[in-house]
Formats: sequence, structure tokens, C-alpha cells
Amino acid sequence: MKLDLYEVAIESGGRRWEMVREVHDHGCGAAVLPYDEERRTALLVRQLRVPVHVTDGEGLILEAAAGLTDPEDADPSVTARREAAEELQYAVHDLQEVATFYPIPGMVTERMSCFIARYTPADRLTGGPEADEDEVLEVEEWPLDELWRAFRDGRLRDGKAIVCLQGLRIARPDLFT
Repeated sequence: MKLDLYEVAIESGGRRWEMVREVHDHGCGAAVLPYDEERRTALLVRQLRVPVHVTDGEGLILEAAAGLTDPEDADPSVTARREAAEELQYAVHDLQEVATFYPIPGMVTERMSCFIARYTPADRLTGGPEADEDEVLEVEEWPLDELWRAFRDGRLRDGKAIVCLQGLRIARPDLFT
């Protein structure tokens, strides 16, 4: 990860713009929202985030499990599976990509791929990979209807989780009735 300063000249439609911009090269990431279709639940992680603490005075935010893709592995679905195992301690199945987007296109190069995936209680991992030492996190299982209400009333504020949840609602509206 690095921060660079770019001087850019762009021509388009007969106009020319010259500008200087900071660009944070952050790599690419993947996020996953696992859901249990029988119990109509989803797994998320509540993590300590210093920028959230600086902005809101609270540091814990409910998020979709996510992480940066390894440079040698360009497939974001591999990252989504790895993060579900590390952060949530669950194996996930039937990954379905919801969207790939730039979360902060004005300053950050990161491209985020969001997935939904199935899980059941039997997919709980024991002795699996663990989260990084500097991560403070708590796994939470939410009923889908309550998670949707949390999105609607502003309690769910993680963009990755919101994209995943909306993708799940589009793909599987039957889980929200």
C-alpha cells in the first residue's frame, strides 16, 4: 500500500483538464455475506475501526467479512472464502458475485468484489485459520429481516455489507418475507 501524488492532464470532448491528485494504492478486496436459507440468518463481524471511532466516537462497526486479495491470487472468490474462514470461522458454499465496484474512486485504487454464499451450522470450522492478531472482532448471526431493518434505519453502515445484503434481497427475495 502506498500513497502517490499524480500530475494529470486529461482531454475529453475538446476540453483539457490539468490536476494534481493523491492516489492511495490499496490493492483489491473481496467481501462475503454468508446466509442460511433454512434459518434465514446471515453472518457478519463487528470490528474495531479507528476511522469510525474518530468520526463517530464509536469504534465497533458491523461489517461483511472482507479482506485484501493476495497479489498472486487475482480471483476475489478465493479471498471471500478465506475471509469467511478466518473472520467468521465458517466454510461457505455456492458463492455468487453480487457486484464489483470502486468504494472511493476519487482517491483509492481499491476495487471491491462482493459475494453472497450459503452456510449451515454444520459448516462451522474448528481449528481453522484465525483472524490477524491486530483484529478486534466479534462474529454475529442476524435474522435476515432484522438485518434488513438495520440497513433501513441506519444501524448497518458498512458499504460492503449493504451491497451484499441488497444483492441477497434481489437474488433471494423469498428469504425476506
